Amino acid sequence: MKKSRFVRLAFAACLALAPASMQAQLLKGTLRGASAGEAVVTYNSDGNIYNSQLFEVPISADGTFSFDMPLSASWADVTLEIDNVGYFGLQLLKDATLEMSITVANGKANVSFKGGKKGVCEYLNRSTRAYDMMRYWSQDETSKTQNAEYRALLDSEHQAASALLKDIKDKDLRSYYTKLDDAQYTWMRLRLIMDDCYEKGIDTKDDAEYQQLLKNIDVNDDICFRTNLSYTALSNMVKSKMEGSNETYCYELMDITDRYVKKPKIRTMMVQSIAQNYFIYGNGEGDAETFTKRLKAFAGKDSAIVVSAANDFFAKRQALTKTTSGNKAPDITLTAKDGKEVNLSSLIGNGKFTYIDVWATWCGPCVKEIPHMERLVEKYKDNDKVQFISISIDQNQEAWRKKIDNDRPQWAQYVLTDEREAVFSKDWGISGIPRFIMINGDGTVFSNNATRPSDEKTAQTIDEMAGH
Repeated sequence: MKKSRFVRLAFAACLALAPASMQAQLLKGTLRGASAGEAVVTYNSDGNIYNSQLFEVPISADGTFSFDMPLSASWADVTLEIDNVGYFGLQLLKDATLEMSITVANGKANVSFKGGKKGVCEYLNRSTRAYDMMRYWSQDETSKTQNAEYRALLDSEHQAASALLKDIKDKDLRSYYTKLDDAQYTWMRLRLIMDDCYEKGIDTKDDAEYQQLLKNIDVNDDICFRTNLSYTALSNMVKSKMEGSNETYCYELMDITDRYVKKPKIRTMMVQSIAQNYFIYGNGEGDAETFTKRLKAFAGKDSAIVVSAANDFFAKRQALTKTTSGNKAPDITLTAKDGKEVNLSSLIGNGKFTYIDVWATWCGPCVKEIPHMERLVEKYKDNDKVQFISISIDQNQEAWRKKIDNDRPQWAQYVLTDEREAVFSKDWGISGIPRFIMINGDGTVFSNNATRPSDEKTAQTIDEMAGH
């Protein structure tokens, strides 16, 4: 769970994981009616998603737990996620203890607070659920909810959350959370429009509602920054497309940032985002050395961010060089659903052309490819010269097993342990998923970054290599 929600919901942020102390200065809690899994508090001091911190919160056998951390300000909004129970929002006050009671009945978690600012905590806990992106996306493509239904649900949830704002006694805090609520609602509306445009094959630049929502965004406003509206508005100004190495897109985004961004912390976030767009999401081609030099100059005091990202990128490119077409595929030990282990090398090199899907249950784009993967498997089910393998990198293997049990895929399914996933990703230069790999019948690499199942070129390649 330590990775799931945050990888799914945000950019691929680097989150520092640390154990919470047990002094109970900030939070004491009790959990009743459920057996807890892992618990994690997420804290972000400045609104930059890349600076989020994760703290483990041990829960005792009797259901009690406590949490403490240093606060630089008088208060902090945090989220608490407990496996098998739920996801909660709350405010912690410096030099005070918030008491939280969670009771689970009929699958529903009921929460009550004592101490601290009760009205704020009740609002945050409700708004955390209202604006949880995972509520507006389904992993099961076969029972997919329509975008219009999600829009209606969001409107209803927004109304329920905003109704609690009146119970916040402090006038300044009420004003702050009112603005925050409006910004979160706007961001979720934008996300749903993005999803709708993606499904329809429409550019968001051609969607009137999307453009209208972004029209009056102040990119230097702190609340807009905290709710991802600043980045969304800035990226919307870019005319170039994210394609290939993303080099042209990134250069243009640098110019736009220079023109509009005034606050240092927002500029830092843009440096991190641009580095990610090129070094992680790009295809690794283009003049990386020249780009790195330009980005370092743009970054200024944040150049260390660029150096770190570039070092990872060049290591990734070296790995991709080692797995270019014709080279022997690196081996790794995989784990099947029943716990049995098998080496990848024993599954390939058997005369069959192999198509490998690297995915995770928390990865939206990965799950969207599953129906297309199913169609490929059905297309080649009688062809003994081709085989399909899915390799999950889920840390939460129970979520993976549930997904497999629900979907009943008709092709081989394996998962990697955390340690093996790190080796596998390094060997193949994987910095993001979904990722698809094609292996020749002799166990050598055909493509280390193959086309997706939804791309018609994939079936064309399989036809050429395996016949049909």
